[in-house]
Amino acid sequence: MKKVFNKSVYFLVERRHDLEDEKKLEMNSMDGKCLKQRYQDLKEQDDLRASNFAELLRDSTLRKMRKLTEWKRPKRVEKFNRRMREFFSRFSLWVTSFKVIEGKFGTAVMSFFKFIRWLMFLNLFLMLVMVCVITIPYLALESKPFKETINATQSDYHRQAVNCSENYIEYSEELFRQESTFEKVLDFLQGTGWMERTVLFYGKYHNKTYIDAGGEPYTYNMGLAYILAIGACFLISFLLLIRNSAKTVKTTFGMETSVAAYTNRVYAGWDYAITNKKAAKVKSANLYTEFKSCLDEEIQKKRRENRSPNDQATIFFIRVLVNCFVLALLGGSLFLVYFTTDRLLVLQEQELNEVLALIVQYLPYLTITVLNFLIPIVFQKIVTLEDYSQNNALRITLGRSILLRLASLAVLIGSLYRLLIINADPADGFCGNRLWEKTVTTARGSIKCWETYVGQQIYKLVLLDLVVETSIIVFVQLPRRLIYDRYGNTVGIVKKLGPQEFDLPQNVIDIIYSQTLCWLGMFFSPLVPLMTFLKCFIFFYLRKWTLLKNCADTELTYRTSRSHSLFMFVLLVSFILATVPVGYMISSIAPSQSCGPFRVYSSPNYTMFDSLSNTVKSWPETLRDILLFLSSVAFLVPAIIILCLLMYYFWLLGSGYKRREEILSEQLKMVSKDKQFLLARVNEVLMHAET
Repeated sequence: MKKVFNKSVYFLVERRHDLEDEKKLEMNSMDGKCLKQRYQDLKEQDDLRASNFAELLRDSTLRKMRKLTEWKRPKRVEKFNRRMREFFSRFSLWVTSFKVIEGKFGTAVMSFFKFIRWLMFLNLFLMLVMVCVITIPYLALESKPFKETINATQSDYHRQAVNCSENYIEYSEELFRQESTFEKVLDFLQGTGWMERTVLFYGKYHNKTYIDAGGEPYTYNMGLAYILAIGACFLISFLLLIRNSAKTVKTTFGMETSVAAYTNRVYAGWDYAITNKKAAKVKSANLYTEFKSCLDEEIQKKRRENRSPNDQATIFFIRVLVNCFVLALLGGSLFLVYFTTDRLLVLQEQELNEVLALIVQYLPYLTITVLNFLIPIVFQKIVTLEDYSQNNALRITLGRSILLRLASLAVLIGSLYRLLIINADPADGFCGNRLWEKTVTTARGSIKCWETYVGQQIYKLVLLDLVVETSIIVFVQLPRRLIYDRYGNTVGIVKKLGPQEFDLPQNVIDIIYSQTLCWLGMFFSPLVPLMTFLKCFIFFYLRKWTLLKNCADTELTYRTSRSHSLFMFVLLVSFILATVPVGYMISSIAPSQSCGPFRVYSSPNYTMFDSLSNTVKSWPETLRDILLFLSSVAFLVPAIIILCLLMYYFWLLGSGYKRREEILSEQLKMVSKDKQFLLARVNEVLMHAET
């Protein structure tokens, strides 16, 4: 019986190979003849029918497409690329840590730590652009006061900028002389006082002049450099976001809907190149986590499919109530942020001691931080009532939490805009600042440079975010782990609370929130990317230490192989929302005349973007006309139409690939059924042979 079965299988395999060889010979013979030769052959055979001619065109087109798709790079290029990848892989950070985390907590948690590493390198690029284009040239060139860098007799705008700058400097120096040591420490925490006149904030920068070897002076246009650096940072961020999102989607396309998901994990999941016991243990844990998450997802899927109509109606009603509750929480949180921000300036004008003044300065940001810590915990608890799958629950919790974070920042920015621009009386304005006369000249916290004031608010949020995150890990999570290890089996309330678990949605929101602050604040504080780079580096080790030392194995197993794509999508939404206020400010709001690189106006309605426009107007006529044409409606409208057509084309292409994947999946299922059918027929033959 076994011999007959082996012969049958051998016959089927040989027949398949014969069919493949015949197909290759047929394709080679067709490839040897061009379209014209095959057309002549059909004409000589008097067989030039419409069907044969259509088949001829089809085969010719398929042959050309196959040649294009089967084109390979030269072996030398492939070898060089492979060696370069191997070389750079040696310098890849935290590879071992990723494997340990993946083995114990699964792919989704490992993707979060890879996400932190990606953000760290993104901020490294942003930091290099801002420091090399803005900070280093300012520090390296000859240090002169602002009034010595321009000719104040040129126009009224120049003289006004000099007078405003002198008044601002006198205000800063007067406060510095009156400050005690404790107040200087408070300045570090608030970004006020002596911190205002450092390169950390926008107000310090202005044009710098250097003299070459021939004695001729040249001016470093700091305003143009500022615009180009900010534009380059946002462009780099956007391109890297799109590239990384497309890369992760491409590598995970179709993986979650594979027809042989379990078979692939059983027979192809093990890495036979592993020779180390520790690496084998990590890989085994990783496979165990994958199987556990897959089985949990299948169990939940079966349970949801077997719901009765009454259960479905109950779940729908609960979800409606939960969403209403979520909207109420969001509305109340945003009103609280608005109220504390609105009261900030009123409280600043009162005579308070140093400690109360510090609390008042941080009042809106403490409110935002507390809400960002408490409300997502509520979101994570109530999402369990809605009975979603674990992956959908992760997405919904991420969406609600990031909505809270972004809405809080939007309310803060809107409140600052209303305070500085809308509600401020233009009659009290001076030096491009509507609050110049309203705030007392000698008072601490007076707004003399509104760009620096906005930068101080972002600086407080960045600093407070780092302090709070570190404090939670050191003073909350670590003691909770120690208490559970000691009293978890004896004290009922400790046992009920359980050990600390790794909260993936909360951690993702924290790091995305930190990056959003970086994008919002790097215009007002060019060194914010450096601070965010250090935060990502510190957060990685803090999160890793918390995960491996303080957190128990979580009961929630996230089986999403597209976790990184989900993180990138949320980050892309945050990036788009961060660019809107910065772009509006650059293009529409007049800058301060007492600080910054845009303090010298060129017209009554001067905006920061005019610095770039004025530079373009000074270029040669031909180049200027080309750039003006590229920014005109005659070019932008056709370009937008072409981009829309390209987007539609790629959408159709993606839909075609998706349909092709479905067809191939069905074909794989049919192939498996054909094999089962053939084996059944072979079994029948064997049964008849035995009888």
